[in-house]
Amino acid sequence: MRKLRTALLAIVCCLLSIPSFADDANEATASEMFSEAKSLEEKKEYRDAAEKYLGAELYSSDPVVKANSLAAAARAYRRAELYGKEFDCIEKLLERHVNRVNFTGATNRQYQIAELFFNGHRDVVFSWIPFIKDSDRTFELYEKALKNAPCAPQAPEARLRIGRLYMEDQKPLKAIELYEETIKLHPGTDSARYAYIELAHAYVQLAERGDGDGAWAKLAARKLDEFIEQYPNDPEIPWARKSREKVDRLIAQRLHGLGRFYHREGRDDVAQKYLARVIRDYANTEDAKPSEQLLADIDASYVPPPEDAPRIPRERYVFERNTIPLEDEPLKVAPENSDGRWLLPVRDMSSDIRLDSRKPLPDRKWDDEPL
Repeated sequence: MRKLRTALLAIVCCLLSIPSFADDANEATASEMFSEAKSLEEKKEYRDAAEKYLGAELYSSDPVVKANSLAAAARAYRRAELYGKEFDCIEKLLERHVNRVNFTGATNRQYQIAELFFNGHRDVVFSWIPFIKDSDRTFELYEKALKNAPCAPQAPEARLRIGRLYMEDQKPLKAIELYEETIKLHPGTDSARYAYIELAHAYVQLAERGDGDGAWAKLAARKLDEFIEQYPNDPEIPWARKSREKVDRLIAQRLHGLGRFYHREGRDDVAQKYLARVIRDYANTEDAKPSEQLLADIDASYVPPPEDAPRIPRERYVFERNTIPLEDEPLKVAPENSDGRWLLPVRDMSSDIRLDSRKPLPDRKWDDEPL
C-alpha cells in the first residue's frame, strides 16, 4: 500500500511539472481574441473590440497579457464613449496590475471620467437603442477615484462636488464628512474656503430641521466664527454674519422653549437657568423679551429692563496665543542648578536658546576666572 501511494505521488509530481495542454489552449485562444480585437478596433467597431480584449484578459493567465488586454479594452471603450466601462477597466488595472500602469495617468483619467458623469454623461446600454442610458454613477466613480488618489490635485474639487450632490440627495452627514476632509487635507486653499461655507450651511440646515441637544447649532456657530476669523475680507462675510445671527436665534429659541417646558413642569429652578442664558448671551434675539417676562413671573426679585431699552448680548472673548518672548538679559544658572559645578563660574544660558530645533547647540565655554 505504501509503495502504491509513493508511485501515485510520483505520477502527480510528474504531471504537475509538465505544462498543461489546457493552459496552452487558453493562451492560444487569448492571443487569437486579442488579434481579432485589434482588427475590430481598426474597423472602428470599438464596443465589440473592447469585449474581445476583455475575453483575451479572461482566457490568459499571463499577467503581462492580462494587463495589456485591460489597457486595450479601456482604450476601446474610451473611443466608443463608454466612459463608465473604461473606468471599470482602469479600476481593474489599479487593483491587479498597479506595477504595470502609469498610476498618475490612470488616476487622473478616473477623475476626468467622474467629472464627465458629474456633467451629465451616461453610458449607452445598447448600441442599437441610443436613447436608453445607464444609471448615474457619479457617486461611485468619485468615491473610487478619491480612494485611489485622495491627495491628487483634483481631489479637493471632487470632494466639494460630491458633497453638494449628497446635500441635494438629502444626505448631509456624508457631505459634512467630505467638507471636513477638505478643510483638514487642503488648508489655506480656495477649496478649503468653499468647504467652510458649505459646511456651515449644512450645519445651519440641520439645526433648522430640529436640534434636540443644540449640537448642530453649536457646530454651525463654530464654523461660521472660524470662517469670519480666517477670511475677514471675503465677499461672503455678510452672508456669514447673517447666518451667525440666525444660529443665535435658533439657540435662543431652543433655550427659551426649554425654560417654558420646565416652568410648566414645576421645575422653576431649572427654568431660570435656561431663561437667564437667553437674556445674558442672546439678548438681541426676539426670544430675549419673552424670557425676561417669564423670568420676572418666576422670580419676583428680577426686574426686567424697560421695553424700549437696547438689548446687548454678552461680549464674546477672543484669546490670542503668543509664544514666550526671548529674554533681553543673559540667563544665568544658579549654583545649585549648575550640575554640581559649585566652584565654577556661572555660565550664560542664552547660547542654548534656539529658534530652530534642527540646529545643534554650540559648545559650552567655561571661564577660568574665579567668581
